[in-house]
Amino acid sequence: MGCGMGIIKYLLFIFNFIFVLCGLAILVVGVLVQVGNKHYSKELDDITSNLTVPSITLIVIGSIIFIIAFLGCCGAIRESHCMVVTFACLLLTILIIQVAIAIYVFVAAGNVGEINFEKEYRKNVFDRYNDGQEQKDLVNTIQEGLQCCGVNSPNDFEAILHTHIPGSCCGKREDSCTIIDSYKTGCVSALKDFFKYGLTVLGGIAIGIAAAELIGIVFALCLANSIKNAERRGYSV
Repeated sequence: MGCGMGIIKYLLFIFNFIFVLCGLAILVVGVLVQVGNKHYSKELDDITSNLTVPSITLIVIGSIIFIIAFLGCCGAIRESHCMVVTFACLLLTILIIQVAIAIYVFVAAGNVGEINFEKEYRKNVFDRYNDGQEQKDLVNTIQEGLQCCGVNSPNDFEAILHTHIPGSCCGKREDSCTIIDSYKTGCVSALKDFFKYGLTVLGGIAIGIAAAELIGIVFALCLANSIKNAERRGYSV
């Protein structure tokens, strides 16, 4: 094996080490999105359903990438033509799937405006605020996490629910807030931005990892070709 192919061999090994980390990153992002989805899915089913397919798919792909990366590392170090080619084929399959996911996610992000966030939030969350402590905690969690207040403004608590503005509207769980201290952004607007941002991040991660995978495929095929040529010349590489 020449010097150039020797460099590619070690670059492929380094790539696969990074690839392991990328697989873990995809897995963690997918798990975090799915956990958040499960937390709110009962109350915001029509909204969170847009994240279910991408998050589960990312969890599966992240796990598969992690396993494939080890195959690539072993193939590069042992200079096994079969293992390197298998690695490249599996990587190409994952790349195609990730591009498809990215397209789906970006389309879903573009369709966020078609979802009636106000209707869903009012019907399943805000209008049920006085039904019990669990519903109050849900509203408070959303308002604290997204730094928003009410449906469209803090005035919604008095106008719709006929109650005082809760402390979660200004970062205080126990106390109440005034109009002046409250977050000015309504939770409908905050939720719409959050889900659009979440989908865009998922799509961006998928595209970014796919680009790295393409480089890995090129390296793997170059190394496999070098190994095969060396075998034909009758000496071990």
